[in-house]
Amino acid sequence: MQEEPIKQSSLSKKSNILVCISGSPSNPRVIRIAARNATLTGSSLTALYVRTREGTASTALKENIELSESLGATFREIYGDDVIVAIAEYAGTHDITDLYIGMSGQDRRQTVSKKLTKLLPDIDIHIIPDERSELRPSGIRNQSRKQKYIVTDTLKLLFIMSSATVVSFLFYHSSFSNANIITVYIMAVLVTSILTSEKRFGVLAAVMYILLFNFLFIEPRFTLRVYDPSYMMTYVVSIFAAVLTGTVSAQLKESMKNATDNAYQARVLLNATKLLEKAETEDEFFSITVNQLIQLLGRDIVLFSIADNRLKTPVYHYVKNKTESTGMAESDMEIADWVYKNRTRAGAFTGRFSDSSFQFLAMMTGMEVYGVIAIDMDEREFTEVEQTILLSIIGECSIRMENRRIAIEREKAMILAESERFRANLLRSISHDIRTPLTSISGDAYTLMNSESELSGEERHRIYTDIYDDSMWLINMVENLLSIGKLNEGVKLMKTPEVVEDVLEEALKHVDRHVSEHRIIKNFDHEFLMAEMDTRLIMQVVVNIVNNAIKYSQTGSDIVVSDEREGEYVAVRIEDNGPGIADHVIPHIFDSFYTGHNRVVDAGRSLGLGLSLSKSIIEAHGGTIEAYRVKPHGAGFCFRLKIIEI
Repeated sequence: MQEEPIKQSSLSKKSNILVCISGSPSNPRVIRIAARNATLTGSSLTALYVRTREGTASTALKENIELSESLGATFREIYGDDVIVAIAEYAGTHDITDLYIGMSGQDRRQTVSKKLTKLLPDIDIHIIPDERSELRPSGIRNQSRKQKYIVTDTLKLLFIMSSATVVSFLFYHSSFSNANIITVYIMAVLVTSILTSEKRFGVLAAVMYILLFNFLFIEPRFTLRVYDPSYMMTYVVSIFAAVLTGTVSAQLKESMKNATDNAYQARVLLNATKLLEKAETEDEFFSITVNQLIQLLGRDIVLFSIADNRLKTPVYHYVKNKTESTGMAESDMEIADWVYKNRTRAGAFTGRFSDSSFQFLAMMTGMEVYGVIAIDMDEREFTEVEQTILLSIIGECSIRMENRRIAIEREKAMILAESERFRANLLRSISHDIRTPLTSISGDAYTLMNSESELSGEERHRIYTDIYDDSMWLINMVENLLSIGKLNEGVKLMKTPEVVEDVLEEALKHVDRHVSEHRIIKNFDHEFLMAEMDTRLIMQVVVNIVNNAIKYSQTGSDIVVSDEREGEYVAVRIEDNGPGIADHVIPHIFDSFYTGHNRVVDAGRSLGLGLSLSKSIIEAHGGTIEAYRVKPHGAGFCFRLKIIEI
């Protein structure tokens, strides 16, 4: 038969060619045609194999895969219940322009080509016919298991019919009529149809019933002759009843099996989903997934996580009460690396590296691989239910890890945006506020250089004082900025046990010089209170709060500094009797660049960093800080540090 002519429209442009792989004897011909056309047009060539739930690897399939790769194709393996739909989904999502697929002699009505054309209207489809081979079912049952069921059902059939014959003999030698014997045999036929796996055993039971009843109980006995025509109708009805009962029974069994499998699958997946919802770290995701798979499959599992775009050292997880193995061979390690790089399944019972005792699966979403799982197959292929749940659990874990990665990236982006906003505000505030004291200092210095002899002593003292105040403000600002940088960079605090009262006394020596215009009242606890702290930073907190009170309270006001024990904490309070804090200001008073009047400082000499920095310092010590109103008027601040008992 001649090959299908290649469509010029598809080859006149850069193409992505997809060829479908199978174990058919004609598949090499399909592969060679696709490879030749890919070479002629300089197109990329992808070989695709769709594995169904019951699919098994054959020698012919392996040879066809190797042939496609030797001809320059990139091999991909996907999973799906409907082969045609799976091929269409892959082609539609990978910019495929030309599809090559073989057609067996069974597809006389061209259902494959019609279905593909409907699903892929924009892709050129090349059907390569073959009359020599026949399309085989994608799922091949395990012959040994099938043989086992046949033997079991045969034994059930013989036992039931033998029992019915024994009971029938008892009825025959009693006063019961032959109608009762017919009832016994019909009952035996029904029981056989229900207890056996295939309806043919019910039909066989009906045939045996006819032969046994006719041979043993109908005159002339021990022959197969029938003189009464009424029995013929009885036999026909019995066979019909057996076929009907077997069909209904088979459907009920299949429904019950599907319901049981679905319930089990839903239960396992629900349990895995609930556990994965609580997981927060990558190790927790892996641990939950592996434990669920071990419970489901009863097989050893080896986990390869990813770090720096390469597989980490494998972690072995063994079935409970099972002797641990010696580990994986070097060849298995190479297969795991191949699966990671190619993002497809390999190993036992697959088309790649099937001589391995492990089956390897990539935990991935899209093109992101989070790990590789190796399952010790123990020469046992997965059942359909195991296969479905396995892929579902791995998929669920991959999705959860993808969501976690996206959340982490989103959080990093938000932190970066917040950091940039903070830096922009800080730079704008510094560039504006630093100009004022520097201008004042430079102006005062210029006045002193050019007119010092003309100034009175009082005027010179005022200028010196202004220079001092401006320079101290700059020093305090720099100290705050350095502390902010230290906390943001995560520098470890230099904590030492200190007497709280001594730290407060020392801090009050470094407050604004205008403190002399106010009255400082010290109410220190007589108890010897100690706390572990970075002394310089805690002193900075006290200085910032006291300077704030000096700045915003009227001249002659009282500023009370006190400490006292509150359970396991020492509470330090700084209160004034100035104008106080408005209710709407308190929730924002510790925000950066907040001054109580302007959300972001653009005027005046106040960066709005002191209280924000104080909160960061106290929280870095594991303490708390709060602001409140003092009655009848005034502002109060209280921070707490954990007491060290001596």
